[in-house]
Amino acid sequence: MLKTISLQTDGANKKAAKKITFLVEIANYLVNHQIGFPIRVLAFLILAYFIFPGAEKFFFLQHGDPKTGLYKKGKDDVYLIFTWIALFTFLRAVIMEYILIPTVKLGGIKKVSQQTRFAEQGWSFLYYSIFWTLGMYIMSKSPYWFDTAYFWKGYPHVEMPGLLKWYYLVQLAFWFQQVFVINIEKRRKDYVEMLAHHAITILLICSSYSMNWTRIGNAILCVMDFADILLPFAKMLKYCGFNTLCDVVFGFFMISWVVTRHFFFGYIIYSTMFESTQFVELKWDPEEEHFYSRKTQIFFVTLFLLLQALIYFWFYLICRVAYRVIMGDNAHDNRSESEHEEAEANINPGQVYDSTSEDDLNTDNEDVNSESSSSQNEVVKDCKLKKN
Repeated sequence: MLKTISLQTDGANKKAAKKITFLVEIANYLVNHQIGFPIRVLAFLILAYFIFPGAEKFFFLQHGDPKTGLYKKGKDDVYLIFTWIALFTFLRAVIMEYILIPTVKLGGIKKVSQQTRFAEQGWSFLYYSIFWTLGMYIMSKSPYWFDTAYFWKGYPHVEMPGLLKWYYLVQLAFWFQQVFVINIEKRRKDYVEMLAHHAITILLICSSYSMNWTRIGNAILCVMDFADILLPFAKMLKYCGFNTLCDVVFGFFMISWVVTRHFFFGYIIYSTMFESTQFVELKWDPEEEHFYSRKTQIFFVTLFLLLQALIYFWFYLICRVAYRVIMGDNAHDNRSESEHEEAEANINPGQVYDSTSEDDLNTDNEDVNSESSSSQNEVVKDCKLKKN
């Protein structure tokens, strides 16, 4: 579904309205060109790479030490993040449109809305499967593999392997791109919670990277990503009509959620609060790149607890789904009632409603009402994404 942004004004401030209209037009352009615009950006960067000195910053890791083969952090890292935001936008749209949508059509799913949702879940399944595996591989080669003491021993960890640095920066680019995604999708009941989750995640990744907390950051990303492999897979099974198998996978998802996000993540919070001070002196010394003071500890613990609070909120929704399954119903999103208003349009998955947001339980197979209310004037029916 092509979503445009409407603007209403009483004419009281026409100058301000014109500025807002201009911003709205830019936003609409980005929404409607999620394949074409990133291609232009990436093409320009590639051309710049061959013409302008320094443009390699957009493609390669910076601040490397040729003597050790390790990398430090620096302001030039932002260029690679920018490139991957554009690349993720392009990849998501292309994979959904040219791989996942045709695949699900072969499976006999005819509803456009269900084809799109399947593609959204497929993209999430691919991303989290790849990056959880990569994150676990990085951890398995590190001293902090299932040993939280090494989060802190030897701090500050100023240098890091190139693969860990690339993983960290690309994960950050993904979460920036996710903010774009949830703001172009049809807003769900937990939009505020989702936006808060993404903001906390981005803040944690940025601050842990700049303050040399990349070891614990790597562990938390792995802990969070695992459940997001099973959830999209369960949704894909639901859309394909494998309801019983969907319920089984959802059961494994629920177990993994408790183990990873409540037990493992809870232990990481405990380690930050109590174990860290056994190995790290609480002080703030930028010259030594030592950024672990009492205020820093409180800052990170506060963000961890806020994130855990959101996780408990979503776990409540999971329990409601589990109760329905036990009572004989299929796994169903508690937030899906509002989706009856969704207009079924001839859509291009590169820019449509997205339900792949973090911890979404959208495994429903309900019909979509094509009669939207007058409040749905933001929806433009029968539109195709302009690829160029």
